[in-house]
Amino acid sequence: MMPYEETVESRRFHSFCKVVLRHEMLDCFREFSYQNKWLISLNHLPQPMLDSICTTDQYPSDYTTFSVDGYALQISNERLANIIEKLSQPEQRLLILRFILELNDREIGRIMRCSRSAIQRRRTSVLLNLRKQLTGELL
Repeated sequence: MMPYEETVESRRFHSFCKVVLRHEMLDCFREFSYQNKWLISLNHLPQPMLDSICTTDQYPSDYTTFSVDGYALQISNERLANIIEKLSQPEQRLLILRFILELNDREIGRIMRCSRSAIQRRRTSVLLNLRKQLTGELL
């Protein structure tokens, strides 16, 4: 290539680069304009709306875990955890089978080798006791 052709080619390339950069700049301005028109800063949101979109980190240390038959019941309420901790193993097992595995009384009876009616009476008794303790009647 001759020096003149190199200069022309170089100028064409520089011109092309300037056009590309100019269009990129225009795209950025369009995007900023769109964002200013449709997006709202979090600072301008009312507190109730902010609360609805926020999350809270949860760690294993925030829960008390009760484990039966390989299934775990995690409780974050300390008062409820203390009450459940005082329950016997069969009562804890009954609650986990009922509320974690969502088994009915007949299925729980097969697992615990009791009749359906015995499971229903035991479950009713445990739940009534829990309710009384949580409402403060037995505390």
